[in-house]
Amino acid sequence: MSVYAELVCRSNFSFLRGASHPEELIATAARLGLPALALTDGDGLYGLVKAHLAAKEHRLKLLIATELKLTDGPPVIVYAMDAGGYANVCRLVSASRMSHPKGESGLPWREVAERSEGLIALLPNPAPAEQVAPLAEAFPGRFYVGLCRSLSAGDAAREARADALARSLGVPLCAHNDVHTHHRRRQPLQDVLTAIRHKTTVDKSGVRLQPNAERTLKSPAEMARLFKDRPEVLERTLEIAGRCNATLDDLRYHFSEEDLPPGRTAMDHLRVLTEEGLAVRYPTGVPPAVRKQIDHEMHLIEALDFPGYFLALWDIVHFARSRGILCQGRGSAANSAVCYALQITAIDPVRMGLLFERFLSMERREPPDIDVDFEHERREEVLQYVYEKHGRHRAGMVCEFICYRGRLALREVGKALGLSLDQVDRLSKVAAAYGFDVTPEVLAEAGLSAFDSRVRQTLTLAQEIEGFPRHVSIHVGGFVITREPLVDIIPVENAAMKGRTVIQWEKDDTNALGVLKVDLLALGMLTAVAKCLALIRQHFGRELSLATIPPEDPKVYDMLCEADTVGVFQIESRAQMSMLPRLKPRTFYDLVIEIALIRPGPIVGNMVHPYLRRRDGKEIPQYPTPDVRAILEKTLGVPLFQEQAMKLAMVAAGFTAGEADGLRRALGHKRAEQLLEPYRMRFVEGGTKRGYTREYMEELFEQFRGFAHYGFPESHSASFALIAYASSWLKFHYPQAFTAALLNSQPMGFYAPHTLVADAKRHGVVVRPVDVCRSDWDCTLEEGGVLRLGLRMVRGLNEAAGRRVASARREGYASVGELARRARIPRHELTRLALAGALASLSGARRQALWEIQALGPLDSDDLFFGMPMDGTQVELPPMSVAERVSADYETVGVSLEKHPLELLRPALRKMGAVTAEGLKKVSSGRRVAVGGMLITRQRPPTAKGMCFISLEDETGIANLVVPPDVYERCRRDIHAALFIVGEGVLERSGNVLNVKTQRVVALEGLLG
Repeated sequence: MSVYAELVCRSNFSFLRGASHPEELIATAARLGLPALALTDGDGLYGLVKAHLAAKEHRLKLLIATELKLTDGPPVIVYAMDAGGYANVCRLVSASRMSHPKGESGLPWREVAERSEGLIALLPNPAPAEQVAPLAEAFPGRFYVGLCRSLSAGDAAREARADALARSLGVPLCAHNDVHTHHRRRQPLQDVLTAIRHKTTVDKSGVRLQPNAERTLKSPAEMARLFKDRPEVLERTLEIAGRCNATLDDLRYHFSEEDLPPGRTAMDHLRVLTEEGLAVRYPTGVPPAVRKQIDHEMHLIEALDFPGYFLALWDIVHFARSRGILCQGRGSAANSAVCYALQITAIDPVRMGLLFERFLSMERREPPDIDVDFEHERREEVLQYVYEKHGRHRAGMVCEFICYRGRLALREVGKALGLSLDQVDRLSKVAAAYGFDVTPEVLAEAGLSAFDSRVRQTLTLAQEIEGFPRHVSIHVGGFVITREPLVDIIPVENAAMKGRTVIQWEKDDTNALGVLKVDLLALGMLTAVAKCLALIRQHFGRELSLATIPPEDPKVYDMLCEADTVGVFQIESRAQMSMLPRLKPRTFYDLVIEIALIRPGPIVGNMVHPYLRRRDGKEIPQYPTPDVRAILEKTLGVPLFQEQAMKLAMVAAGFTAGEADGLRRALGHKRAEQLLEPYRMRFVEGGTKRGYTREYMEELFEQFRGFAHYGFPESHSASFALIAYASSWLKFHYPQAFTAALLNSQPMGFYAPHTLVADAKRHGVVVRPVDVCRSDWDCTLEEGGVLRLGLRMVRGLNEAAGRRVASARREGYASVGELARRARIPRHELTRLALAGALASLSGARRQALWEIQALGPLDSDDLFFGMPMDGTQVELPPMSVAERVSADYETVGVSLEKHPLELLRPALRKMGAVTAEGLKKVSSGRRVAVGGMLITRQRPPTAKGMCFISLEDETGIANLVVPPDVYERCRRDIHAALFIVGEGVLERSGNVLNVKTQRVVALEGLLG
């Protein structure tokens, strides 16, 4: 019979205090025979949902609790007895966090006393009676003093103080073990966490460390032996556990329903808005198939009580469009005809045959997932609108836990164990390439000893801390909006960003409990498209929108077939550029497939090459039944999309819609390999019973496994394809406006500004340099479609200063001094303008401009002689060489319009026999060749089996290197350290795709001596 429940237990969601995951604590408590456990992390319920799910799995009673930090007293733990007590816990935690900056907390005891209803309080450690007595009075019959025997010095004195305090207050004593780990073997990690928290080393932590490993989970029998002289203090743990019956299973959540017209329910209003939207989408009449789908969706939405969710999304999108903010829904929401009618999404799911159950299912009864992308520079307007409309008491962003991963784990553990910063740097770089299982040889190459106990322990403990939450951040866009006060349901706290508040649960937690969230995401390409459309409207007089960009332009597809996609959304990566000439997209749906095909899922699932063979007519697709043909024909018999996997599970294996979505969710989970096994037999046996061969079903299931490595839903790919096509069309027809918009939207995309500018120049765009007498803050278009670089390109120039230069210019500036005086530019920013060549129209050469700047008087904002010339001495300064000017351009602007650096290095490269990127086109396949350039991208994806892919830019274009694993290991230092490199190897040609399969990669600087 159990005689003890653990009531004081910290998990790693106490952030650098507890050394075990909530799931580890729950599983161990169940194994040890504990009947109940309370997670008591400080001022937070961060790990509560994970503990709740684990407790249900292990059939262990979980007490909802937290330790509250008091500003005028000792910390106290409160336990929720019922639903009202749970609401009070949430309110107290919210008040504690919201009254302090991010990461801090604290409440006066009176505030706790005012919200004591439904709560039990435990003082974990004895404190002076005068500090505790007022609080104890607020919990009549519900206040306990804790007693912990940690088998360390001071136990007896602490117990005596606890006894005296309990007698003076007239309250009972209750045992606990102040748990910080689920097992004693975690104590070394607990010590490291303590050192990290105090920003010191384990060696210097002294009394901050726990003296032993006794603050760990113990079985009832072990606790009975420890307190054999005081069994009553153990029994009180069961007494408290028995009185606390609050559970997250009782949590009731309702989405906000506001601003309904008089006399209309939320469902009525949704129907009206949907009908209005259908009239816009189908001006000649709603097709019967669409009407049938709308009716089906409306039935589900009403049955699941989700109309408020759709209304809120409609309202947010309607607000954004009223402000001219580009937005588009994506993800599984694009499977919904209602979302399409409400103009939340832009894909017609009925026309594309998308599976609605991927989005919403009666059987699953889980909240729908709607992602809406907004211009990344204007998304904050949308977020603040949500806060203002619903109030911070009913709207909060979902949090994200920043966890220890790889290099961060190694760096912090290494420093805590006393490694030098140099050793930590070298170890983290090694681990970044090899993971934690590094060989002694690799360590020796990095100058580290495999026999150094601290190095070995760093690797071991960094592996243990991997995945531990380090601090709370903000989810990229998840919002929870409630009808009831949010702080009654989930604790809320301040974010680091001004004007933001976040809930204490992450997206997986909200999904697990059916709490609806809306994802309001930022997408840089929407910003670039919006700016491009504005430039076209201003300079070319053409009014365009995402919806009115002419579809299916053959010339645009010609461009894509040539892989001419630098700057284009989603299809500008090295892998996509290699695929485009092979896939040869000619229609919008080809783009949908192109985007989905270059993903880890299809690559791992061996779907790419079969699809290409069938597209080229080299292989004939085989469909065992007409049902399978209907599902797979549009992807030539290869299941590329999650919706196809779900449909096949239903049609071929007899899964219900809910079971099929369960399979889809298992495929997308980080523990997919374990979660998939229960589905395999069900899938294979279900198919064989329906007449399919076992081999075919096994092959299908293995292809499905690829989705465990990130496979796309078709609706998501289609939504992205719309933006990919739009950006391709803009690049082809208006390259100057498109390039200006990309430069004005940085940072974003795959390529640096110098690559974007070089690409624009190859497309005939005339680009002019930054000039204080002509440039605005943004890049602009001048007469004849000339692209003028903006002041934003000058590194080190403050935006406010740059905008002052443009606004104060009027008819221009006569001198550097006049510029300084009128625009109030400080000396260091004038210097950046001079080095960037932006003062050429005022001073000529850059050194001359620097001389003039130094001759100016004080440039302090309040000086009477601000910017006045103080020295009229004229000198003849030697001009910069071409190489110096090009170097200064790249250092200050990031691009040189005078020459590409490779033009300066070309004579040396020519002596080596290296060809240009353009020259590669004239080399026969299979010939040895060398090519040099500036390294612009380097990728080594996990699915590439150790291959490294490098793109080099020279004055003629971009060359691609494929580096085999052995060459990568041999040349790793140059590949990662050099800016200019030469690759030597054999040219491989596949249609228009050229790659140099390298046998040697070396830094150009080394070749030049």
